[in-house]
Amino acid sequence: MELDNNNTIKCPVKDLLSLIRQDNIEQLREALLNVIDKSHPEGEIYLYEQGYSLYEANKRTFSPKLIACRNKSENCLKKSQVMQLSSDSESIQFDGFKYLPTDDYVQVFTVESERSNRGLLITINKEIIDEHYVYTLLSAYNHQVYLLRNKDTDSLTGLYNRQSFDSRLEKLHANFDQENRADDEPSQFCFALLDIDFFKNVNDKYGHVYGDEVLLLFSNLMKKTFRDIDMLFRYGGEEFAVLLHDITLEQADSVLNRFRKNVEDFNFPMENKVTTSTGFCAFNNKIPLSSIVERADKALYYSKEHGRNMVRGFEYLLDKNEIEDFIIEEGDIELF
Repeated sequence: MELDNNNTIKCPVKDLLSLIRQDNIEQLREALLNVIDKSHPEGEIYLYEQGYSLYEANKRTFSPKLIACRNKSENCLKKSQVMQLSSDSESIQFDGFKYLPTDDYVQVFTVESERSNRGLLITINKEIIDEHYVYTLLSAYNHQVYLLRNKDTDSLTGLYNRQSFDSRLEKLHANFDQENRADDEPSQFCFALLDIDFFKNVNDKYGHVYGDEVLLLFSNLMKKTFRDIDMLFRYGGEEFAVLLHDITLEQADSVLNRFRKNVEDFNFPMENKVTTSTGFCAFNNKIPLSSIVERADKALYYSKEHGRNMVRGFEYLLDKNEIEDFIIEEGDIELF
């Protein structure tokens, strides 16, 4: 590794190019860790998103998510923290993390995050990693995250756009078994479609400029209600989608009703009262992805046909014989 006149490590151009050439965020994360791991092969590297859980009313619970790592001793993606959380009075606390004392150097760097605009790069090494070198890498990394994040998001609401919806759900569905490894506690997912009631009337009455404001305020309520680990999408027009991570159908019903109530109670300018109808179902790889989307849409249609401003789950309606089950073969229709 080349040094400059101040004995700081110069960042090779090829390392920077390996970052800015990446065209998706997952590959970009891996490229960042590969570059650092190449220069410090004996260390450990962890990349986190700084997330918060909002499922407890009026309480933001710090819940960082490990999204990429390099660790020689074990499969570190199974670890929920950098080191085991400890109640030991000698544990070191930093930015919501507790570290067990270590003889190695722990360095923490703030990075751009895909969802919450803030993440952490944490290195554990026998020698201090030159900060000038890391910050040079992170400057390129952060800029690329910003560009890729904007490509995947809706320009008005900041939520994931329809293109991102297609790619992310298809990938999760195709790799669902990897998300639920046999040696880990299986994760449960729920998928929901949300529609703003009588939105056309809002546009006709006040114009599209105010209609856009309603969409923006609605999406802001989504960001405040759901967790950072949940995926929020603008599905199209006044319709939105949510993929809820690690949640049962009963919990999903409670969370989605909380959001429905938040919308109902929010004082929207001019129109004042806006409501939303929602349909949801379980998300797994036991049925085609097209059928999952259609199940949520069928439950949403039921909500809209039976009074609006309500949340209905497909499985609940099926159990009550309110709707019929169906399976769409992937080859029969266009998925999206």
